[in-house]
Amino acid sequence: MESPSHPSLHIAAGTRFGHRVGCAWQRTARVLVEATADVSAGPGLHLLVAPNGAGKTTLMRTLARLHPALHGQPAVKGRVHYVSDDLRMDAELAPHTLFRAWLRAEALAFAGQLADRLKLDVRQSIGKHSRGNRQKVLLIIAEALAAHSGASVLLLDEPLTGLDASTREVVTGFWAETPSILRFVVLHELESLRAADSLFTIAQGTLRHVCERAAGKSWAETYHDLS
Repeated sequence: MESPSHPSLHIAAGTRFGHRVGCAWQRTARVLVEATADVSAGPGLHLLVAPNGAGKTTLMRTLARLHPALHGQPAVKGRVHYVSDDLRMDAELAPHTLFRAWLRAEALAFAGQLADRLKLDVRQSIGKHSRGNRQKVLLIIAEALAAHSGASVLLLDEPLTGLDASTREVVTGFWAETPSILRFVVLHELESLRAADSLFTIAQGTLRHVCERAAGKSWAETYHDLS
């Protein structure tokens, strides 16, 4: 199959996300999120903001094809890279070793450049790094893979957790410089973000999507208007 020239995401009205619960012979659907209208996104930065327990991670894992939808199937076109917020790494390994295991050629060189930009010591073992620096390792691998995989869809679950304010500025600035990737990002701290292409939220179990901020308002204020 020919690869798409641009990444895209489409969720049709009626698509439902959640879990099946109960006995194996009598399972019932527990719907967490439902799309009541068609929603689509292309290259750029798209935010997913919602309260804890609303179904954000279930939605992300469904988009990554790691979890089945209860009804319908989201159409995600492009090479999908999913980064969870709870990935584990061998504490004895150094970031440099992980980069060499995951990446090749130009992607490996790209990772080194981004590590320098994020002030990450790639020779120190993971176990000696702070949570924020471990988060940098995951981000660097994901961004290097996405940047060198053609049309890429990057699903990031809480990628800024543990990062200080200056590092968040570097990461969001880098995102603005690389708009050809479709980034679907779960965030809590919208105040650190100045630019985005759209905002998704989950309000009372319904997936909502806006492509523009409310007039004269920030993305944080727009989110609060929707929720």
